[in-house]
Amino acid sequence: MTATAAPPAAAAPPMAPAKKPRDMRLDFFRGLAMFIILLAHTPFDPWTLWIPARFGFSDATEIFVFCSGMASSLAFGAAYRDHGWPMGTARIGFRVWQVYWAHVGLLLVVALLLWTLDAQGWGEAGTRYIARVPIVPLFEDTGPALAGLFTLTWVPNYFDILPMYLVILALVPAVMAAHRAGGTPAAAALVGGLWLAAQFGLTDLPSRPWAPEIPWFFNPFGWALVFFSGFFLGMRWIPVPPRSRALLVLALAVVLISIPFAWFRIHDGQWLPQGWLLHDWIAAVRAATEPLWRKTEMGLFRWLHFLALAYLAWMIVGPRGHRLVEPLRLPGRPSGRWLAAAATVLVVTLPWAWVADIQAYAPALDAWLSELMGPRAEAALGFDLFIPGERLNMTSFAAFLALVVLGWAALGPGGRAWIETTGWARFVPVVRKVGTQSLAVFLVSMVLAQAIGAALDVAGRDGITVALGNLTGFGSLILTAYVTGFFKSQPWRRPAPASASASARPAPATASSRAAAASPAE
Repeated sequence: MTATAAPPAAAAPPMAPAKKPRDMRLDFFRGLAMFIILLAHTPFDPWTLWIPARFGFSDATEIFVFCSGMASSLAFGAAYRDHGWPMGTARIGFRVWQVYWAHVGLLLVVALLLWTLDAQGWGEAGTRYIARVPIVPLFEDTGPALAGLFTLTWVPNYFDILPMYLVILALVPAVMAAHRAGGTPAAAALVGGLWLAAQFGLTDLPSRPWAPEIPWFFNPFGWALVFFSGFFLGMRWIPVPPRSRALLVLALAVVLISIPFAWFRIHDGQWLPQGWLLHDWIAAVRAATEPLWRKTEMGLFRWLHFLALAYLAWMIVGPRGHRLVEPLRLPGRPSGRWLAAAATVLVVTLPWAWVADIQAYAPALDAWLSELMGPRAEAALGFDLFIPGERLNMTSFAAFLALVVLGWAALGPGGRAWIETTGWARFVPVVRKVGTQSLAVFLVSMVLAQAIGAALDVAGRDGITVALGNLTGFGSLILTAYVTGFFKSQPWRRPAPASASASARPAPATASSRAAAASPAE
């Protein structure tokens, strides 16, 4: 017998390159932006008085656009690097196509929702909901409105983020070509030149066919500065800033100095009464520097304010975002003096800080307080104790801080430890999940915002109804993220479980069964 040579082993298929892991910081902050965007677009939502945009020039839109720039560098940069400019551009074109139809579908869905509210009378009496967004031309001048919708020459307010985003995406091939030709300086010069042209109105796009002089609210050529700031960082075309105490102090100073000029309660003469020298000076400086913080063209100081906020956030989460996966380190139980001060503030501010809630849930208490602070106070003191409406927020702010101090103490050691460990460990992955599905979550949030606003019109806007509406919205965004992630994972394409596949296949033949099959039947 001669030994037969064993057949050569089949060549192993080439392994696909390992997929680069997602940056948890990118997903986390983009997820936070999605929750803020929901609040910002809900009509007359009191919680919007506390979002970051109220205290500075930049807002959640900058977070969304900047993080989208970084995400695009990770998603599309590899296509340009591995497959060349034509294939990378095709990848960008596919994404632009998706965003375009997402924009069209979003407007039509919201239009249907608002028309239904008007037609069925489900909203607040006397409110015409199709005028709130506004999309009245879609119903009164349908042909031109539809033509404008599909050609992006009708971009009504509320629906202006996605058109801005898709135009910026369409700029990516040009920026990649500029970088290929002249490196980072050439790419930066192109982006900077477009931004500069936007500051002088040279790149305005018409937002209404019947009023072409009104430009898009978000000029994409100005906002490209924010997007490509993230894109350049993600592509490693510019270095990541160092972790520096000096830069930290500078960024904090930029954020704090901007508060009086950005917070409407100060520059509008609410916390600082009009006529005061300091208020007049703040209002004058704000008016004189308007081109530097204007939102439409992305003013220079607005961009710098966002960079300062981004640097602070980057420093807070630590290198590689390690603080997102480690337990929090929060203050312990407040001292007795702090608790006494907080309780005093809470009691003193009670009649003014929760006016709407007292009126809604304790009318008898409301009547007694009105009598006590009105006629009785005037008889005893010569003046009443009512606070002008524009000053009420001062008491609400003080009451909120007092509640935080008292609530943190009331949690006890176990509750505080749970928040720092288990609570934080569960919170971060949920927010990150929302950030990974930002487009789907954004689309749902824009529809939800109008639905929540209409519900609050009917139910009223006291503390409980507003909290229920917003928390329901947050839960819906989280559900959207997980459902979207489930379908994107295409679980039906995964290999069947071993037990299921084994039951579906015939049992392997044993030696005895093979012998029985080979012998003739008796």
